[in-house]
Amino acid sequence: MKMLLEFGQTATPERVEEAIRAKLARKEKISGFGHRVYKTEDPRATLLSGTAEELGSPRVATAKALEAAVLAELRRRHPERELPTNVEYWAAVVLDVAHIPAKLTPAMFACARVAGWSAHIIEQKRVGRLIRPAARYVGPGARSLSDLG
Repeated sequence: MKMLLEFGQTATPERVEEAIRAKLARKEKISGFGHRVYKTEDPRATLLSGTAEELGSPRVATAKALEAAVLAELRRRHPERELPTNVEYWAAVVLDVAHIPAKLTPAMFACARVAGWSAHIIEQKRVGRLIRPAARYVGPGARSLSDLG
């Protein structure tokens, strides 16, 4: 969200591309890209992108321009690995529509995960070993694995 706020709602593609190149040249982390599990696409990000659009977020155009610029530059710099948009990028745009202050976004992400983290801890204590769960979203807007490439 910080980058979206930096650009405002009228970012030009040239300005966005220039800023992204400068950030990467300074070795700054660009939040919202790359994921431990999803190597080609985070389906949750796709779903939230559509949600941001449906909710009428005034930041969608800037977010899409920024996303395209970041993905293009990351592909140029690292053609050997895919660093797709992750859920946190578009979740920040949706939280903005809900008038959640940007500084609370990390706390909102943690709150959303507490139930899952707690369930994992309880299960791991019960079985006495570390479990790395795998889950697949099958709810509204879910796409088949073959569609994800």
